[in-house]
Amino acid sequence: MDAVVASSPGKVILFGEHGVNRQQPALSIAVDLRLYCRVEVCGEGYELHSMERHEAGSLAALAAFKARVDVVRNVGDLDEIRTLAHDFFAAPRYVLAYVLERSHLPGVVVTWRSDLPIGSGMGSGAAASTAMILGIMRLAGRPILPEDLAWLAWQGDVIAHGGVASSLDSSTCAHGGLLRFTVADGPQPLSLRSPLPLVIGDSRVQKSTAEANTRVRRWLDAHPAHTQLFRDMGYLVGLAQEALACGNLTALGHLMNLHQLMQEKLGTGWPQGERLIEAAIGAGALGAKISGSGLGGIIIALAPPGQEQNIAAAIDHAGGRSYVAPAGAEGTRVEPEDLWEAQKSFDMSPLSHSGGEKRT
Repeated sequence: MDAVVASSPGKVILFGEHGVNRQQPALSIAVDLRLYCRVEVCGEGYELHSMERHEAGSLAALAAFKARVDVVRNVGDLDEIRTLAHDFFAAPRYVLAYVLERSHLPGVVVTWRSDLPIGSGMGSGAAASTAMILGIMRLAGRPILPEDLAWLAWQGDVIAHGGVASSLDSSTCAHGGLLRFTVADGPQPLSLRSPLPLVIGDSRVQKSTAEANTRVRRWLDAHPAHTQLFRDMGYLVGLAQEALACGNLTALGHLMNLHQLMQEKLGTGWPQGERLIEAAIGAGALGAKISGSGLGGIIIALAPPGQEQNIAAAIDHAGGRSYVAPAGAEGTRVEPEDLWEAQKSFDMSPLSHSGGEKRT
């Protein structure tokens, strides 16, 4: 076997943004917008390809980069990690160093294609890493469990998110489905009583998770009493889990609206996102909120069953780009190699979440 194609789903956070990094639970779900990765063995060293971006290097350089990042992580220098997040290939390079140590392959060429909106809060970085890891381990003939897949991919998210990251994104991509997640206990798969009629609205403002996490961290340092806000988020997660268990979409929508008020208190809103939320609610959505770290990216809206296209049209009319994708998608998986040719029309880089300027 000379090449393997793997794919991972995108994800949205239903409840618990930022609280999950502070000992609170979160709910996330995989959505069937997928990222594809092709991995092939090469003679020595590594190559990374994502749209027009390319990088090649030796295994020695890869190991030296990992050693440098390990030192920064060990001393807890979050500002330096945030600087690393602006290096386009930093996160996958760091993950690759881990994986090649385990696979014992002499070298690999990694290429990504994606139908995910990028820099949006849908876990494109985690999806890129989980798909790459599964491809490499399959090439090496080494089985890997979803929890190990998620842990390895999480190493990259720590860099991409500025040093403050749970393994929520990578766990959702690796496992798929609906998850309750805590840092202490990890992912807990949950069942969906009925289909979840979500509409995703991309604000077309590319976000930086590292920037958003840093802003929240500094805000909390200046106002430590507001730690209570994260406990309130955790309380909403419990109520949302009950609503999901009994299929009460009306209650779930109300809880999403309450969670959005908390995210606005954190200061992670942005004008275009607020406009999409208002448009979705005005078109009849049961609830709508930021999904992800904020300051750009996506919102999610809960539609009355059968009304998804109406909500999507309102989001598009307000200047966003809507996606109606099945929620509860399968996690990271190996794909037929001929599927790779079918992905040539995708022109989005799955890695651009890690830095760059915002766009409107």
